[in-house]
Amino acid sequence: MAAETIVEKLWERVERTPGEVALRHKVGGRWEDITWADYGRTVRRAARGWRALGLEPGDRMSLLSRNCPEWHFADLACMSMGGVTVPVYSTNSPEQVAHIVGHSVSKVIVCQDHDQLAKVIEVRAELPHLVKAVVIEGDVPSDDFAMSWSELLDAGDDAAQVGPRPDDLATLIYTSGTTGTPKAVMLTHANLWWTCGATEDLLAARMTGARTISYLPLSHIAERMLSHLLQIYYGSQTWFAESIDTLVDDMKECKPTYFFGVPRVWEKFHSRIEQRLAEADPNDRKTKLARRALDVGRRVVEAEQDTVERGGVLADAKTPLGTKVQHALLDRLVLHKIRAALGLESCHTVLSASAPLQPELVWFFHSLGLGVAEGYGQSEDNGPTSWNDPGAVKIGTVGRPLSGVAVKIADDGEVLVRGGNVTSGYYNDEDSTRELLDDDGWMHSGDIGHIDDTGYLTVTDRKKDLIITAGGKNIAPQEIEGMIQISPLISQVLVTGDRKPYLTALITLDPDRASAWAKERGVDGSVADIAGHDLTLKEIEIHVAVSNSKLSRAEGVKRFRVLDRDFELGLDEITPTMKVKRRRINALYKDVIEEMYGDGAPEAAAARAPEPG
Repeated sequence: MAAETIVEKLWERVERTPGEVALRHKVGGRWEDITWADYGRTVRRAARGWRALGLEPGDRMSLLSRNCPEWHFADLACMSMGGVTVPVYSTNSPEQVAHIVGHSVSKVIVCQDHDQLAKVIEVRAELPHLVKAVVIEGDVPSDDFAMSWSELLDAGDDAAQVGPRPDDLATLIYTSGTTGTPKAVMLTHANLWWTCGATEDLLAARMTGARTISYLPLSHIAERMLSHLLQIYYGSQTWFAESIDTLVDDMKECKPTYFFGVPRVWEKFHSRIEQRLAEADPNDRKTKLARRALDVGRRVVEAEQDTVERGGVLADAKTPLGTKVQHALLDRLVLHKIRAALGLESCHTVLSASAPLQPELVWFFHSLGLGVAEGYGQSEDNGPTSWNDPGAVKIGTVGRPLSGVAVKIADDGEVLVRGGNVTSGYYNDEDSTRELLDDDGWMHSGDIGHIDDTGYLTVTDRKKDLIITAGGKNIAPQEIEGMIQISPLISQVLVTGDRKPYLTALITLDPDRASAWAKERGVDGSVADIAGHDLTLKEIEIHVAVSNSKLSRAEGVKRFRVLDRDFELGLDEITPTMKVKRRRINALYKDVIEEMYGDGAPEAAAARAPEPG
């Protein structure tokens, strides 16, 4: 009987390929293998443990942990016995943990370690339904509330497990909350399974013997789909990065064949490459060769994009023979080595989503031989709505809708979506559900976009983020922010100007790149010192002017402030996937923003970020 849920697919994997490696993680600095047989055995033991703790079908289990094998095991164990998994970002504060665990009415919670357990204990009095915490690693308090992961595995018996039905609720995904209190998206086993199947046209041929590295939070639906659920669906390997700080080193060992990054990750990679080229002697033969290789690579991409614009695929590009020969040689001599420096020399499927990636960066990576394919979606449709086929990427778009997904554009430009991946609504929030889903089953994404003649979707901005100036001009800030953010000096940009006579921007520096840039110019000091230096302000002023020259007068940024520090996750200024919380930044930096609209305010200046609290 064919599998109908991801749980059934796991048992199928365990039966067919028990000895193949499913997961790899580091223990004591060495990679250790976990086979599909190991995977299945641990999931069964954990599921029995959940039942021994009193978890019944439909009950909630919260997961407060970084990425690790136990995250996968706990998730599948919960779903396999009919429970509902509730992922919680490990960076969340105790108050945020209390909201999610309380709103979901979770009975048990899995914590990575004592630090995560401490968050739960701090707010335990607010969580009357929470009866047990399971700690994956480290010491466990000697009380009735907490137990270790190994104790959970030993707690169950051999009673038969009744698997979930496709229409059963599988998980609650709490939105990352860029605009307010997170809402709980309800996804069924059918939603998860349908979405996996919808990727086959794009990924099936690329997943034989595939491997990826898991490093973005598994609470984020895209990471969970790509490194966890699709890994089971296709039988690929997932390696776990030790941390975000060791990511590139771990990638060099993993050599992923498919890789997913949010825009901030690609910006960091771009900055890393550009910084090394900038630090090298411009007259050095190797430096000149690297620049030439990127130039030739871009000519190849130009031919490919011309073909895609006319409805073709990359492989049909009419690249001049001389360019092909040069490119093949320079790829072997130079470009392959640059890809290897990122651990991506074996990567044939390169994905980006979560927020728009500046097209110029996509051009750069394609020129490097990394064909970044942008996709689009949200928690409400289980991750993907559309994705660029890696063999027919159209730069500047988020691709065509996945197989079986219908997309149309409303009269006001909003992207509407319908398909088997779409949620039935938000848990315990009927008002928001009515705003999300109309009577015809169309999901209102809240994004503005358009579809071109060849079926490719372009998303320009969030509907709620549109700026309406005092002159009545509707402006999408993300495109402007992306153009400014292309500078390797810059980390984050937030454009403001709603109901104002002109646009302004808050700009933060990339600490590493800014320090290196300043040192080359004889400027010492902290990031705050560099932010206020005349050379820095002049450099960014020139860059903003170049960006403005490509925009209409109304879209140009008239004044900006360079802040003395970057936006921080710990201060709730960005999400765990590194998206700026626009509403919160506008509130926190209200005085800085208002100053830019004062009479006689300078066009370019430094500004202090507000004190935390």
